[in-house]
Amino acid sequence: MILNEAYSSETTAKDGGAIFQAIISHDISWEISNGETVFDQNKINSKLHRVDIFPDLNYKEAFATSTYYILSEVNILKRKFQLASEAIKKVISSEYAAEIKDNPEKYQEINSKYFNNSSFSVNFSTDKLALREVSASGIDTGSPSIVLKVSTGMVDQLDGNKVETWNKFNVNVKGGGINLSINNKSANPISKVVEYDDVDNKWDIIFQTILPSVVIEFKGEKANIERYGSRSSEVAFKSKIDVESIFKERENEETLANNQINN
Repeated sequence: MILNEAYSSETTAKDGGAIFQAIISHDISWEISNGETVFDQNKINSKLHRVDIFPDLNYKEAFATSTYYILSEVNILKRKFQLASEAIKKVISSEYAAEIKDNPEKYQEINSKYFNNSSFSVNFSTDKLALREVSASGIDTGSPSIVLKVSTGMVDQLDGNKVETWNKFNVNVKGGGINLSINNKSANPISKVVEYDDVDNKWDIIFQTILPSVVIEFKGEKANIERYGSRSSEVAFKSKIDVESIFKERENEETLANNQINN
């Protein structure tokens, strides 16, 4: 893994932080029954493929946890999934989309009209997203950590090559004789799908929002911030962490959605 040298030197020296990069996939499933969202938190899964960190300070072990921060309350999480379901329902039925746009206050009536006695299975997956951010947390103790969020950490360059990250998103919907996919090649690309959240009072890129974040923590030798800065300006980033050998499972640790990080 090679990060652009200018990025590694300028960013880390300026911020006194460590650069984290992770490759992660997601697999999330839920149901839309009678137009309403039914989801099981155990069906929100993540898979960690690869982690890189700069500078490399002889790390001995690491931990990764898939979790939600902003959506830390179940009712908030459910509301966001309901917004995702609304986006899907509008793709299933353009008539529903038009009618609900003109008469949002009549949601229950319109929803029943188009989706009563219907059932759809939804599978939302991502394939090896690259996330990258800088963190100064834990540097002086030799235990740097980061929260990698899909909303802020997605990159468009990986190993010196341009990547179209949104092309790695796919939603598949089945039910009632329907088998459709929503991705970045759809008429309305998934990267442009937004729903208005009446509680947050903002338009939400919903298929980005409902993906969990990943917390990554390393444990290794202690180093002061000056050392990080000097190494950042001297070393081109070329450090790949062996996910299989260094990452450990924590005992008795639970996350909100019981998400699974598969090493």
